[in-house]
Amino acid sequence: MKRKLFYGSLSVILLVWIGACASPPPPKEVAPPPPPAPAVVAVPAPEAELKNAESLKETIDRYNLSFAKPDEYAKANEELAAGKGAMGKDNAKAKDLLVSAGKRYTVVLEAGLEKTAEARAVEMQTAQKKADEVKAFRAAATEYSLAERKKAEAIRLYGEKKYLEAYQASEEAVAAYNKSYEVAREKRTTAEQKLEATSKAEAVTTEELQKVTKEIGGGQP
Repeated sequence: MKRKLFYGSLSVILLVWIGACASPPPPKEVAPPPPPAPAVVAVPAPEAELKNAESLKETIDRYNLSFAKPDEYAKANEELAAGKGAMGKDNAKAKDLLVSAGKRYTVVLEAGLEKTAEARAVEMQTAQKKADEVKAFRAAATEYSLAERKKAEAIRLYGEKKYLEAYQASEEAVAAYNKSYEVAREKRTTAEQKLEATSKAEAVTTEELQKVTKEIGGGQP
């Protein structure tokens, strides 16, 4: 009886073991796919930054303002040249250089315009005085009025520290005062010439009258 029980238990154990061996192995863990490589974004050529830097440089050169900060101006020129050279090769680097150049040019421009503010005020005053000497406010009222408006505008803009706009307005004021002077002087010269011609005509008429009178008197018995 005990032998039968033993063999029965052994059979059960064998069956469990065989079943375990026959079971499929657990699935292997599959590694997730690697993340895609980040897309390389092409940096466009910094055309706007180049245009801005060149425009600022042109303004500085036009008004001779580099004297205010010569070292900063030289560095800006170097960065502008380097930035232009890097375009198409390394646009990111070119952009950084051109942005920096633009900032340096702005510093030079504002410093130069601020330093010339007093000189521009003297120029406007001198041009106005010259126009007043020929009474341009009457003889060339249109041009003189324009000069007065531009002078007031320049003074206001200098007060607001808008130096570039102020400089341009002061330049227009000086030009308008000079124009009013020229117009007034031309009108005055024309008037003087007419007066001189009229005086000569009157002198000739008087001389002819005296001659005729003398002839008439001389012909009397």
